[in-house]
Amino acid sequence: MSNFQLSFKIPSQETKINHKEKILFLGSCFSDEIAAKANFSGFNVLSNPFGTVFHPIALARFIKETLSSSFQKERIFQREDLFFSLDANSTIYGLNESEVTNKLKDLRIEWLHQLKSASHLFITFGTAWGYTHIEGEVLVANCHKLSSQQFEKRLTSTQEIVQCWMAVIKELKAINPQLTVCFTVSPVRHSKDGLIENNQSKALLIDAIRQLKESSNVEYFPSYEIVMDELRDYRFFKLDRVHPNEEAIDYVWQRFEATYCSVETIELSRKVKHLKLALSHKSLHPESNETLEHKKRVEQLCNEFKAAYPFIILA
Repeated sequence: MSNFQLSFKIPSQETKINHKEKILFLGSCFSDEIAAKANFSGFNVLSNPFGTVFHPIALARFIKETLSSSFQKERIFQREDLFFSLDANSTIYGLNESEVTNKLKDLRIEWLHQLKSASHLFITFGTAWGYTHIEGEVLVANCHKLSSQQFEKRLTSTQEIVQCWMAVIKELKAINPQLTVCFTVSPVRHSKDGLIENNQSKALLIDAIRQLKESSNVEYFPSYEIVMDELRDYRFFKLDRVHPNEEAIDYVWQRFEATYCSVETIELSRKVKHLKLALSHKSLHPESNETLEHKKRVEQLCNEFKAAYPFIILA
C-alpha cells in the first residue's frame, strides 16, 4: 500500500473567482488564513473588518446590523482606560466611546460598499458555543477577558443557526443578487471547551450548513473535512495541536484554488506570488552590482506585469 491518505473529490464550482472581482471573508481565524493566501495570490480581498468572530449568530448580527438603516447604537464598554465593542475583536479599541463608535461605523460603511459589488462571500463558522452577555441579553462576538459571571455559556442549536442565517442570506441577496455565498467550518479545535464539546459543536455547525444548502442557494467548501480526514495527522498542526500549520493551510488553499479558480486564474496567481517573492527578497550585499541588477530586472518585470494586469495590486 503506497498511499496512506484518504482523499475525496471536491466538485469544481461553476461560480469561479478571478482577480478582477472583490472577495469577502468573514468568520474564524481560519478564514483569515485563507484570505491571506488569496491576498498574496493577488486577489482583491476584504477579511473580517471587526476582527475574527467565531460564532454564527455574532457573524449574522454583524451583517444584519450593517445592512440595517435603522441600526444606531454599538455595544461598547470600558475596561480600565480603554473602550471595546462586544461585537468586535479586541484589536478594535479606543480611548473613548465615540472613537470606537466611529471606527466601527467606518468599517461597516466600507464593508457594505464592498459587499454591493463583491462576487463571493466566504463565511467560516468556528464554534456553536456562545457567550450571552447577561446584562445586555446578547450573544457576544468577544468576551474581552471580562468576568465569566457576566456571561452565560450555551450551545446554540442547529435550528437557531439555520433560522437566523436563512434571513441573513435573503438580505444579502437583496443587496447583491449576483453574490455567491459559501460556508465552511473551521478545522481549528476549540479545545478549551473540551474535545467532546468541540466535536458536538462542529457537528451542529456542519448540520446547520447542510440545512442551509437544502433551503437556500449557498455553497459549502469542506475545509474541515480536508484537514480532519485528508490530513489526518498531528504533523499538520502547530505545537498546540489545535491550529493547522502552514503546510496544512497551503494544502487547503491548493484545494480551494482547484475548486474556485480556472486554470488561467491559478497561473496568474502563480505569477503574482513569484513577483511578490522577488520584491520581498533581502540581499546580504545591497550595494553589490548583482543586487542592483536584480532590482532592475524585478522592476522591469513589475512594470510589464502592471501594464498587462492593471487591476492587480502587487504591494
